[in-house]
Amino acid sequence: MITWHEEKRLDVPIEEAWHIFDHDRLQRLIPGVVQHEVIERKPEVVGSTYRQTYMQGNRLETYIVTDLAYRNEPDFKQNTIGFTLAKIFKLEMTFTLKRLDETSCQLIYTGKNEGANFVGRSLLSLGGERETEKIVQELLRRVEQEANQLRT
Repeated sequence: MITWHEEKRLDVPIEEAWHIFDHDRLQRLIPGVVQHEVIERKPEVVGSTYRQTYMQGNRLETYIVTDLAYRNEPDFKQNTIGFTLAKIFKLEMTFTLKRLDETSCQLIYTGKNEGANFVGRSLLSLGGERETEKIVQELLRRVEQEANQLRT
């Protein structure tokens, strides 16, 4: 299993930063997502499901994303999602925003990627950590870009 925990200060108000993660902006953060559609939206968000299609090289992968946890308070916002990719990897990611002051917040991005079976566990042990680190850093870079655009 591979885990990550990254933190980054965003120099935008927490409410504006929260909108960076809106469903209609998802493809700006993760360009490989070619389709994202709501299957079922629950009133309290937790348990909501989405069908997502991701372009991996020249191969399309479609999977179901589920909201596992959700909090939306004035000074603290958090969303945890989970999905199984290609029946090989089970992923869980949490995006947390903590208000620092009127004009900034702290982003905390944590997650885990574990093999759903022998093949998945083997692939992760053969260099999965480097690839995951690259993906995590690229997402953080895009979040920062989006935050910078909100400031201008």
